[in-house]
Amino acid sequence: MRKIVFFCALFSILTFENLSAQEESDSLTVNLSELQVNASAKKLYSEMGRILTVIDKTEIKRSAVQSIDQLLDYVAGIDIRQRGTNSTQADISIRGGSFDQVLVLLNGVNITDPQTGHFNLDIPLNLSDVSRIEILEGSSARVLGPNAFSGAINIVTENSDKQSLKAELTGGSFVTLGQTVSGNFNLNDIQTFASISHSSSNGYISSPTPNFTYLQSMYAYNLNAGGNTDFNFLNGFVHSSLKTDAFGKFELQLAGQMKDFGANSFYTLAYPNQFESTKTLMAALSWSLTSGNWQYNAQAYWRQHHDRFELFRNYVGAASWYKFHNYHMTDISGGKASATYSSILGKTTLGVEVRNEHIFSNVLGNSIDSLRAPLELNGFFTKENNRLIETGLIDHSVKLGKWYFSAGAAATNSTTFGMNGFGGVDMAYSFTDNIRIFADANSAVRLPTFNDLYYNNPKQKIIANPNLRPEKSQTIELGTKIYQENWKLDATVYYRMGQNVIDWVKLHSDSIWQSKNLTSVNAFGGDVSFVYYFQNGFIKKLGLTYSYLQMDKSADNYDSKYVLDYLRNKFSVTVDHAVWKKLSASWKLVYFDRTGTYSDAKNVSQSFKPYALLDTRFLWADKTFDVFLDVNNIFNSNYADYGGLTQPGINFNIGVRKRI
Repeated sequence: MRKIVFFCALFSILTFENLSAQEESDSLTVNLSELQVNASAKKLYSEMGRILTVIDKTEIKRSAVQSIDQLLDYVAGIDIRQRGTNSTQADISIRGGSFDQVLVLLNGVNITDPQTGHFNLDIPLNLSDVSRIEILEGSSARVLGPNAFSGAINIVTENSDKQSLKAELTGGSFVTLGQTVSGNFNLNDIQTFASISHSSSNGYISSPTPNFTYLQSMYAYNLNAGGNTDFNFLNGFVHSSLKTDAFGKFELQLAGQMKDFGANSFYTLAYPNQFESTKTLMAALSWSLTSGNWQYNAQAYWRQHHDRFELFRNYVGAASWYKFHNYHMTDISGGKASATYSSILGKTTLGVEVRNEHIFSNVLGNSIDSLRAPLELNGFFTKENNRLIETGLIDHSVKLGKWYFSAGAAATNSTTFGMNGFGGVDMAYSFTDNIRIFADANSAVRLPTFNDLYYNNPKQKIIANPNLRPEKSQTIELGTKIYQENWKLDATVYYRMGQNVIDWVKLHSDSIWQSKNLTSVNAFGGDVSFVYYFQNGFIKKLGLTYSYLQMDKSADNYDSKYVLDYLRNKFSVTVDHAVWKKLSASWKLVYFDRTGTYSDAKNVSQSFKPYALLDTRFLWADKTFDVFLDVNNIFNSNYADYGGLTQPGINFNIGVRKRI
């Protein structure tokens, strides 16, 4: 019935648009500055001494992806390891760092989850709500604070002073359906962007996982046809801004998300019928003011994340020792302020941040009297933990002729881990306005997550270490940026020296996974990105990227669950071309070569095999509507980002987006 309703709605929209189509064009419009940011917008990090990759609206619109994590997987130096589809759950790695070592921001607000980096991409947005994504590879802790260890990502939402309303309807393989309504609304001097979106799927595995018990198999089959890979998501987001001449600019963000999904073998292959339900609430208020030579910025934020993890979905087929699901609730509250003074001597910035991270759980933390878990019918908390993190920073940058210098230092004090300092320097030389070389050296600190410290489950053979120390690193980087009229080239080479790097490991002869500080993990690598824009002809854009990484580790006696499995080689080719009138196509071919091993369901060690993915999007773009068809994994490759968690074969998605 849902299929019939969807395709009837799709046919109606297409029919309406054909009757009211605007004047057609014979050419494909290509934005030659698609990786540039509006000069008036505040950037994640200065581009003078580093490479800041920006994926803008044009690139998003042309990519054959349905979620933020899929989009990021095209970027050189980024490794997205998916457990499910359509942002069900994915871990992000930059330059071989772990998923806990990346700082994630939403419109400049830190939404990194202190429980585990598995939740860092629980972002309450549909991809069509995103205006651009800024990506900084390499340490940025001295400016952005601790946990910006291997890189940082800032997701920026739509913001326009024009009134608009947009509706999007999508559907595709595995009975996947999506609906989004969003718009920009202005009331006097207040600009507001609001969005609500929903997506669902029956799942992509056609039959229950073979190693289910009989009872588990019957339940999973009757529940859904997707082998416990079904999902149901709901997002709501509001972003309002007010500009005043006297008091500066104020921004308010409010967001909420609900996610329910079959977590088929997500955390262990021994019990495939897992399930997870998460809920996210967020509020943030930001302020900025420029007065003379001074620029002031401040923000206050709060984020609450609820997680219910079921090792046995609805207790069906549960072992005798399994009595309760896992319940967690993290609360993050914080505030930060900075002041920048500009003079002939350059720019000097002073900043402070206070952040409190708290968790209630029945697994993580120290024992407390039992408390009922909010938003749950049967959940209780029996543990909690809290830590206060205070950070201060100073940074100075100056441009002297063709030279650029930036240097800074920061210190973080935590109630749990004491005082930790870090800093660094960036410098660059510009041969011309469009040709620049740069070098930088930066250090970073990453505090352990609550999972790192407290997650124990003897039945799952998992033991955490509450005495973990913070991770530390020093990174040196050399690179160049060349931007010409029709092409551009970014290239970097780096070496990161890591100490006390945290990973879940086990001895070759053992079956127990433990969180440990590895003695050292050093990374040597490089990234190259080249784009050429054709002015005339069939092909409009050609893009090539290549990333290489080699990790030098002092953990030869261990099997690694995360840190020591990494992409050694990643190569991509992108081609955009015209098809007919307003119809265009974009093709992306990506080759992945992952090193490392994993234990399969029979506890036999297996190596990752290289694979290639070919995706395409056909896009009909008009002034008031878009129609697109995505075909993913055209080669029907059998692949997994995590050992044993097979991802979908060839699949499609079709969508219509109407603007008013």
